[in-house]
Amino acid sequence: MGLFVEFDDDPGNPVKDQNTGTITNNTSTPSSFSMGNFSQQEIEKFEKHFDDLFDGANLPGPDYFEFSKMMNMLEAHIPDESARMAAVYASLNLQGLTKEKIISTAKQYYAIIEGDKADFEKAAAIKAASEVEGRKQEVTELEKKISDSSDQIKKLTQDIANYQAQIGTLKNEMIQQEAKISSNKSGYNVACQAMLNKITSDIQKINTAIQ
Repeated sequence: MGLFVEFDDDPGNPVKDQNTGTITNNTSTPSSFSMGNFSQQEIEKFEKHFDDLFDGANLPGPDYFEFSKMMNMLEAHIPDESARMAAVYASLNLQGLTKEKIISTAKQYYAIIEGDKADFEKAAAIKAASEVEGRKQEVTELEKKISDSSDQIKKLTQDIANYQAQIGTLKNEMIQQEAKISSNKSGYNVACQAMLNKITSDIQKINTAIQ
């Protein structure tokens, strides 16, 4: 089942018929089926799995497995399915294969595939739980972090706007205070110089008036 629940990084290049544009299946798997637009590599992977599955359950002597394989191998030589089926049966019948055995073993392989499908679905569910669900949780956590960060950005943006407004107010107050200090300093200097001049004048007058 590991083969089926792994996702290939390089699925290969599809092999398409130049006339129809459909994928061409040239393998001799016992189960001839259409795989749509899957790549040739993917087709071969699945076909090999079922080939190995059938081979592992193959009964002694010819049965549905050998019948189906021979049907696929002779397809290019005998295109008519009914004629090909009759030819294959006639060949394998000489080895002891009967119609009843073909049908009974076909049902056995059918049951084997159903069991394999159940195993695959179980393995896929486990894979999904460990790989997909875990990533879903990570996505949820990251989305929450984004939301929290967005809220923080909004708060910081508002804080910056408030700080800028405070800076503007403080700068205006600084200008006003500097103007007041400058005005007071100028007034003080004028008054101070006037007082110094008065005292100097008074000293001169005193020296002159008082002998």
